[in-house]
Amino acid sequence: MATRTDPASLRRRIGARLRHFRSQAGKTTNEAAEELGCSRGKISQMEVGMYRLQHRDVRDLLRFYGASESEVEIAVEQAKRSAEPSWWAPYADVVEDWFAFFLGSEGEAVREFNYEQLVVPGLLQTNDYAAALTKASRSVSAENQAKVTSLRLERQRRVVEQNSLKLDVVVEEGVLRRPIGGWDVLRAQLTHMLEMSKLPHVGVQVIPASVGAHSGMDGKFVLLEFEDFSPGVFLEGHPVLGARYDVEDPVLIDTYSSIANALREEALSQSESARFIEGVLAGLP
Repeated sequence: MATRTDPASLRRRIGARLRHFRSQAGKTTNEAAEELGCSRGKISQMEVGMYRLQHRDVRDLLRFYGASESEVEIAVEQAKRSAEPSWWAPYADVVEDWFAFFLGSEGEAVREFNYEQLVVPGLLQTNDYAAALTKASRSVSAENQAKVTSLRLERQRRVVEQNSLKLDVVVEEGVLRRPIGGWDVLRAQLTHMLEMSKLPHVGVQVIPASVGAHSGMDGKFVLLEFEDFSPGVFLEGHPVLGARYDVEDPVLIDTYSSIANALREEALSQSESARFIEGVLAGLP
């Protein structure tokens, strides 16, 4: 699979090294904060990659932890690179911090599980479907609608078209029947989903309404899996209430990993799902 370098994911790698050397040195986050003359919160944020790193801070912390000079030099160079613009920099005014961290993490993920209750997941949306959704959103201003749609499609190009990870999608039957943008847009969207489902790195499954209650009733989510990190969970709530991308809470991550596995079992198989989508397509007005 293709790999992508993103400053956000690079910061996460540096943070993991900082945490490793601090633990190895037997230092607390309070001691590290005192050494830098900063808050304990800054140290914690640095260690999970959610804080914009200053290479001098990285250098001083690693020396405080007793890391070798070769380790310090490597981390300092990485910290400098982590300040470079991300691929989504042209869309920065419509990308919040939590989503920037998610996008960076997605760049290093080897597998992504996406469960949706109401709409087709962003990574499988057509241009017209994405534009109709953006236009309907009250959280996106009119002047930003085109940019939000463009960001969504560029993310899709990088993740799906470049075969950057294994993508598993589970959607509710209602997603297939909601005429977002009109019947013609929906018809093109379902056709596109079928085409995407034929790719070896994309899996699409459907949960029919007849299933009733199931493991995903609490809401949509995205689970990212990595080669050398624990998974991350992205929970997108109401625009006013915000969203959450969590890589630190092991209980939350274990819970959603279990839900993802259960949903794979509760949904129709990929071949059954393809036939189900074909049936919905045939019945559209």
